[in-house]
Amino acid sequence: MCSIEQAGEFNLIHHLTSMGSPKVEPPIIAGIGDDAAVYSTDHDRVQVVTTDALIEGYHFDFAFYSMEDAGYKAMAVNLSDIAAMNARPILATIALGVPGSVSMEDLEALYGGLAASASEHGVQIAGGDTTRAPVLMLTITVIGEARASEIVYRNGAQPGDRICVSGTLGDAAAGLDILRHGIEPEAVGSTAWNFLVARHLRPTPRFDLVNKWASQGMRPSALIDISDGLANEIHHICAASGCGATIRESRLPLSSALMAASVLERGSVDYALNGGDDYELLFTASAQDLQEANPASFITIGFITEKDILLRRANGSVEPLVPAGHDHFSVI
Repeated sequence: MCSIEQAGEFNLIHHLTSMGSPKVEPPIIAGIGDDAAVYSTDHDRVQVVTTDALIEGYHFDFAFYSMEDAGYKAMAVNLSDIAAMNARPILATIALGVPGSVSMEDLEALYGGLAASASEHGVQIAGGDTTRAPVLMLTITVIGEARASEIVYRNGAQPGDRICVSGTLGDAAAGLDILRHGIEPEAVGSTAWNFLVARHLRPTPRFDLVNKWASQGMRPSALIDISDGLANEIHHICAASGCGATIRESRLPLSSALMAASVLERGSVDYALNGGDDYELLFTASAQDLQEANPASFITIGFITEKDILLRRANGSVEPLVPAGHDHFSVI
């Protein structure tokens, strides 16, 4: 017997999907194993679908989340899975589990956050379901679309490709620690405090980058969003692509707000590698293809290799890059 906590989230997923899963056949192009499933709709277009569940007390804590924040983030993290396929979202459905003690005013605020996040990206909430539950539970399904040739999976990285990220890393996890530990704005500076907390409570799906790639004619070779920490996501791409990687610590994009938050126990590099919840895009591309992209929209942090997943420290030493980010079934 092996408990879920001992197995871990990704071993659990691998085990369940290996238990006689039906073979992926048309119209399904890609099933389990990426940020979203992909299926064909006509000869040159596909749709992508993703479902994610968020649970009170685990994904959000009303000690520091408002109902509107919870709704906004729940929608945003699902939309990010569509961006991670290089697609664009079109509609969403919501299954809502609600304790009997929740007021109508609270639910209005929750739906206000859901609707605000959806409308920012042109997404229509098309329906869903409600039921009674012991704690607030949100399960959101989002459907997106793209040309078949535009979809990017995790499995396309090739040795020699550059490894790139959008935005800065580690901010959201630092914001969560600020909220969890009740750190006041004065301890880190009000500007840094507001930035880091907002990065946790209100992540932004990076459709701006997806749209830029389309206009520039650039298509990454592999793509994933950073939900569980950079180190974890690098391992996902390498496992899917059958390759290795080298990440340079000196190239990790760190915000001035994160570096100013010295009151936090973890270092900024640890937050960047293992924090998670940033929902930036991690992608690989050839040096030639990157010439088609706006250099201001990403930073190159490493390169794909034949084998081994390594971290080159700022002092020149090299060590294995350990996937120590978020695991849904780890003991907290």
